[in-house]
Amino acid sequence: MATIKDVAALSGVSVTTVSRVLNKRGYISEDTYKKVYDAMAELNYQPNQLARSLSKQKTNFIGLLVPDVSHPFFAEMTHLLEISLFNHGYKLILCNTQRNDAREQSYLDMLRQNKVDGAIVATHYLQTSDYKDLSLPLVAMDVFLDESIPSVYSNHIRGGKLAARPFIDGNAHCVLQIRGDSDIKSPAWMRHSVFADELLEHNIECIDYELKADEFDISSYCKIIQKQLDSHPEIDGVFSTDIVVSYAIKYILEKGKKIPDDYIIVGYDGVDISNYVYPSLSYVRQPFEKLADTIVDVLLRKINGENLTDDVVVNDVRFIKGNTTR
Repeated sequence: MATIKDVAALSGVSVTTVSRVLNKRGYISEDTYKKVYDAMAELNYQPNQLARSLSKQKTNFIGLLVPDVSHPFFAEMTHLLEISLFNHGYKLILCNTQRNDAREQSYLDMLRQNKVDGAIVATHYLQTSDYKDLSLPLVAMDVFLDESIPSVYSNHIRGGKLAARPFIDGNAHCVLQIRGDSDIKSPAWMRHSVFADELLEHNIECIDYELKADEFDISSYCKIIQKQLDSHPEIDGVFSTDIVVSYAIKYILEKGKKIPDDYIIVGYDGVDISNYVYPSLSYVRQPFEKLADTIVDVLLRKINGENLTDDVVVNDVRFIKGNTTR
């Protein structure tokens, strides 16, 4: 494989001159340009993009820290962020922390050492100072880190109101809401609060179950749903993320109950699984594509020197009617 030294030798110039040609730095005569590029073509020399980027203090790599890439929300966002970043000339480095602070710290150290151009953060197990000390352009995804770090998230207030409406219109009496850990500083709490308030205004009881850090897995979802529904026979509605309510549907049908006659079910997110549930799921869909594009836009603007700190709320949250609501 040809090296930059081979190109320099064949073209009759120094390695430094070849490097200046590749990076378009300083004055280079047309004759020298031609000699270098002719030599590159003859040797089939491919410049090392990373080395060239580092010489400009730029790597074109972006870190993405997520708590669990197997979760449908993070899987969908990872997919769309990679596409959006690639379209802007950047490559994504995935850091799957598995909701573990030691893994999260290890990935932060790696990103710092490899000098990525910026990072998108959806994790939340370390102290805010750990992120601020990175001295990198950062954008938070559906999580609050610090006032100096902008967070991009869906309009969860509207989402909570949209989710409550089918239970109100369907004359539900008691709804089980399964939600995330309150220790996590997430804008998703807006929807949980608004959802419960909307039900209360219409005299509908809302039973909240708060998932703890070690309960974000399929086996836990199944156990929680079974225990809550068996312990509270008054429940006639369930609201949670798509993945959680899909197991609620499974258990309810196994009990011989009918949906939506006996139970009204509403999901939140609108990930792929919502299209494969039977009966077809009614859910509130987050604007994934717009979220990804907005996150990338804010991050690239920060990389280019803009001092952005304000959160960005992405609208276009909408309700999709299926057969799990009346």
